Amino acid sequence: MKRNQEIKVSNKVIKNLKDKGFIVHKYFAKTTKSIYLKLDYGVCCGIRISDHNGKKKYKYKFNLIKQYQGPKQVIDKGYLRNFYNYNDTKELIEDVQIEKENKITKYGLCNYQEYMNANSKSRLYRTFKKVA
Repeated sequence: MKRNQEIKVSNKVIKNLKDKGFIVHKYFAKTTKSIYLKLDYGVCCGIRISDHNGKKKYKYKFNLIKQYQGPKQVIDKGYLRNFYNYNDTKELIEDVQIEKENKITKYGLCNYQEYMNANSKSRLYRTFKKVA
């Protein structure tokens, strides 16, 4: 299974996020081309990068889908989900930054960092690998 385009897009997104101070973890799906990113140990949500629509059971806040055409925002069972195509990485990064700023305003920086610390102990981070 070739993921060349997904890897290229994910590397661009990761570089931009890391330049802005995010801690990024990455996971490659086993059966599809999807790449999953967790930001700040999941405190600032996650990003799903793929060439296809996702499975119903997974509700990523930020979704970067290859040739996505449709509503940018969808309310899904009370959760706001954002969708972008591979050409919208700049907009995605801006929205992720706003998400982080809003959470720091809501919780305070110390609590945001405490949530990151608590989440870092999750078993999830045995499969998601930190991007150096």
